[in-house]
Amino acid sequence: MERKKHSNTHKGAAILFFLFSLLFFVLLARFIQLQVTGVADGQVLAAKAEEKYKQKRTIEAKRGTIFDRNGEVLAQDVPSYTVIAVLDPKMTTDPDHPRHVVDPQKTAKKLAPLLKMDVDEVKRILTKDAKQVEFGANGRNISYELKEKIEALNLPGIGFIRDTKRFYPNGNFASYVIGYVQKNNKKNETVGKMGIEKSLDKHLREKDGYVSFAGDISGFRLPNTKETVVPPDNGANVYLTIDQKIQTFLEDAMNDVEKQYKPKKIIAIVADPKTGKILAMGTRPSFDPNKRNIQNYFNDAISYPYEPGSTMKIFTLAAAINEGVYNGNEQYRSGYYKVGPNIIRDHNKVGWGTITFNEGVQRSSNVAFSILVKEKLGEDRFLQYLHRFRFDKKTGIDLPGEAVGQIHYKYPIERITTGFGQGTSLTPIKQIKAATAIANGGKMMKPY
Repeated sequence: MERKKHSNTHKGAAILFFLFSLLFFVLLARFIQLQVTGVADGQVLAAKAEEKYKQKRTIEAKRGTIFDRNGEVLAQDVPSYTVIAVLDPKMTTDPDHPRHVVDPQKTAKKLAPLLKMDVDEVKRILTKDAKQVEFGANGRNISYELKEKIEALNLPGIGFIRDTKRFYPNGNFASYVIGYVQKNNKKNETVGKMGIEKSLDKHLREKDGYVSFAGDISGFRLPNTKETVVPPDNGANVYLTIDQKIQTFLEDAMNDVEKQYKPKKIIAIVADPKTGKILAMGTRPSFDPNKRNIQNYFNDAISYPYEPGSTMKIFTLAAAINEGVYNGNEQYRSGYYKVGPNIIRDHNKVGWGTITFNEGVQRSSNVAFSILVKEKLGEDRFLQYLHRFRFDKKTGIDLPGEAVGQIHYKYPIERITTGFGQGTSLTPIKQIKAATAIANGGKMMKPY
């Protein structure tokens, strides 16, 4: 009995020894495999470890600057700041130098006027159940000057995050030409939303760089580790044909007209007819791209087809002169002109009696231009000139949102009224392009 008991004990010990030995060799084999291949469950362990301790910090790039033709800055990136408030008491290690908001009421009372916010609203933010808070739009993109004023208050827990913002130094100035940008917070990208900022966005757009390294829990780089640096790619600078001085004169003139006559719209363009360069372009209403107080999201100079009125008469007259059918000393009866059942009248309703065509042009007589289209040029030949002036095509100017407009020439009355700018719709930029041919010896230039 005793011998059988010893035999069972030895057998059990042998089995345990075998199992532990087998487990040891399995673990040893696995260890050797990991050492040799560095792969576990299909993942490279070195890469996994590197990923765990990897630190990546952004190196900010700058969006390209927009200049006028003389190198004056029209749009550029400048430093800006976001106001933050630390609410977590754990951030304070020295009670004599608190690093969190200690007195929300006092802080709100001092901070609210500078952020142009209600005191109660600021206090509500400062008493949130959060470790750190921001103050919405009023606390973002503040200037360095405002940052200094807030810092001078010495408010515990109030700090700043440095950023960049797009700045337009002239404010309401060629706003629809220059445009504006918007921050895409998800991708941390600045995207052009209007004007040159939009049409040349791919040239102006920046691409942030970064530095990557293995770091400890505090974010410090570990010794004897590699560092990867991808430099930032700044956007390209853009020079416009806009002349700041001429644009300033134009803006002042539009302000004077707006103040005196209070029109619904003003559209003004200055171009060099020899080259097609747009030296100034403006509209009213307009906006300040720094504030984005936008009423109309279209550049009316290129996107608003309208009846051009008497400004169309210069093209009708040019066609008649070019065809040799205009005799300025020839007389006609002003006042009214019949086109089938329709009657066209001069703007004063009665005309000026029998006058010469030269006087009719000076008086902007609708009847004079009706006769030029109907009797001198002929409707078909006049239509050919409308096409030669490219009134049925876009100009191709490098701005987003250009409209086509429409030549209305189906009915007899439309063919005549087009000659003095009624019925047919054109954009101002089309008229500018057509006018370059008149001022440039017949050579029409593409506006840019």
